[in-house]
Amino acid sequence: MKKIKTAYIIDDDEIIVYLTDKIIKEEQFCEKSETFNNGQLALGRIKEAIANKDELPEVMLIDINMPVMDGWELLDELVKLPLEKPIPLIIFTSSINPADREKAFTYASIKGYIQKPLTVHKLDKILRLIS
Repeated sequence: MKKIKTAYIIDDDEIIVYLTDKIIKEEQFCEKSETFNNGQLALGRIKEAIANKDELPEVMLIDINMPVMDGWELLDELVKLPLEKPIPLIIFTSSINPADREKAFTYASIKGYIQKPLTVHKLDKILRLIS
């Protein structure tokens, strides 16, 4: 499996973010993780990286339900960006609604739909999905 340099965690639940970041670090899933508590902050960071020709994340874990800009709004904005190659996106949610799962896979960059909380097994699955 390839080693991931940077992962973004986009979720407004502080406990989930803390636990997700902790397991990502313990399992050495990536060299660096960045966390954002809404889609707007993550989008701003990606636009900044594009403008500065900085490295983009190699995977993004995106929650659906967040304040300011939710996961769906973020996905709609990401498809408009001038990316050289798409960023693999994982929906990371507590939603068990089959309609959410179906809608997620209408976006080409969505590689997986993972339910919270993150586990070692789910991290392995993410690596397989984006490799």
